[in-house]
Amino acid sequence: MALSFSLGMKQFWNGLGQMQAQGLYWVNTDSQEAAYRLSGQILEAQRGEIPVSLFFPQHNLICSDDKNRLADDNILLTHLHKYPRQTFYYQHAEGKKAFLGLPADINRLPAPPASLMILLLPAVRCQEVKDKQLSRWLSEIQSGANSKGATLLIICFGDGINTVKSRLHLFHHNIYGLADLKTDVNPNQWGISWWHDSLGAEANTLYPLIPRTNGWEIQKDGASSASAQTGDDQWMLLAERSLLEGAPALSGRWFLFDGNDALTERATHARSATVIFALAGNDEVEVLARQIHLLRIQRGNGLKIVVREMNSSLRYVDQRLLQACGANLVVPHAARLSNFLTLLDDLQNLTFTRHVPQDIDVLLDSRLPTHHKGYLPLPVFCDVMRDIWDHAALATESRGILISLRSAAGISPQQAMSLCSLRRDGDILTVTERHLYLFLSNCQVSDVENVLAFLFNLPVKEVFSSQTFWSHELDIQTEVRRLAAKPPMANPVSEAQPFVAHKSEPLKRAPVHQPVPITLAVSDTPVINTPE
Repeated sequence: MALSFSLGMKQFWNGLGQMQAQGLYWVNTDSQEAAYRLSGQILEAQRGEIPVSLFFPQHNLICSDDKNRLADDNILLTHLHKYPRQTFYYQHAEGKKAFLGLPADINRLPAPPASLMILLLPAVRCQEVKDKQLSRWLSEIQSGANSKGATLLIICFGDGINTVKSRLHLFHHNIYGLADLKTDVNPNQWGISWWHDSLGAEANTLYPLIPRTNGWEIQKDGASSASAQTGDDQWMLLAERSLLEGAPALSGRWFLFDGNDALTERATHARSATVIFALAGNDEVEVLARQIHLLRIQRGNGLKIVVREMNSSLRYVDQRLLQACGANLVVPHAARLSNFLTLLDDLQNLTFTRHVPQDIDVLLDSRLPTHHKGYLPLPVFCDVMRDIWDHAALATESRGILISLRSAAGISPQQAMSLCSLRRDGDILTVTERHLYLFLSNCQVSDVENVLAFLFNLPVKEVFSSQTFWSHELDIQTEVRRLAAKPPMANPVSEAQPFVAHKSEPLKRAPVHQPVPITLAVSDTPVINTPE
């Protein structure tokens, strides 16, 4: 019985060139050609001594009739003719349903013990399923291969392999080895995210490759040069370009990237560097949280992750979410660049110590009590408010503040509503005959005045004559029940009415009487001279 299966990579002196029996391995390649070439290399390395089953997609280079069809002397075809009893080729269908049913299909196939299975998988198949479906798929296909005593290698190719790779780090308990084959760089590279062998494991290693007739081989002394590339990066700073406010890289330790996506891709190869993201607005929080969570789960606690707020839009709950996903530090917009750089210096030699859940959806679900935003009719507003208090994930959290604003004389609630700009999910409002009701999710009592001044285009004291707010749970629920019991408005509001300030009329001058001359006489009766 075979204890391991060779990858066919010459010059490997350790177990990195082997796949252990009954293991699940995954290799991402940047092209279909590289995927077929790698599978041919592995097939050739078995020398016909063990059974090998290859699973090709429906549109493949073996059954194809076009010019891209494999040449007759390709190792995938010659090996099949040379060892017909040890080589088995299968074709799997396209589509999400066929992909999810693939583990059951493989489990029904006859397979001798101690065999090797190679599955060529387009990356688009993985992008069609959610994380939970992919996790279940990996568990099922691994169990099916193990039940047959087989080792399974999945070679994923095509557009989107970087996205697939980022998702696979969540399932490191299922996958024995994860590697990347890059042929669009010179020299070609074999990058190992992690790889288990009989003696231990190796991670974050890069090996330069030399192409040969059927596949590749490791460049001599490649391991040592790769170690130097991925060595101690403790003092390296990887940053999004905009956070330096137009300044160039401050020293040779700074590396700037155009956008958080490019920064994340580079940070997946870092060990203990400082990774600095830029947050431009509240709508980027969820995407950034996923990127931070990915890096923290994948690269461990040595990585130092910092977020700098570029605009004043980050609320307290967003900051907590980013920190819960693995950020060491969130720097507010009010901090000057000089203060920000000082904070980075203080962050060195520190290690992240908080626990980060494997499932990020648990953190995202607890971020906001509701994802509604803006105006809601009064009945819908009351229903949403009831749902907020049924949010199980927020049982111990402060959900927000309910504010009642009474519009000033001459201004209707509908007109006042047109002056309000709600920019964040979870902030909702409604109107009654005399009041505007505003619910600000995850808002602190101390921030109410500043938030209102930020939301309204005119001074709040000029638009509203009075305001009342409730911050305690029971008080808010009582007020919502009172609102729900109100009869429907005679003229229900469909949209905000524009506010038009009253034009003040010019002041009118009082009429001026023309002076009339008076001649004073000796007597008490005045004599009035009338003009002739």
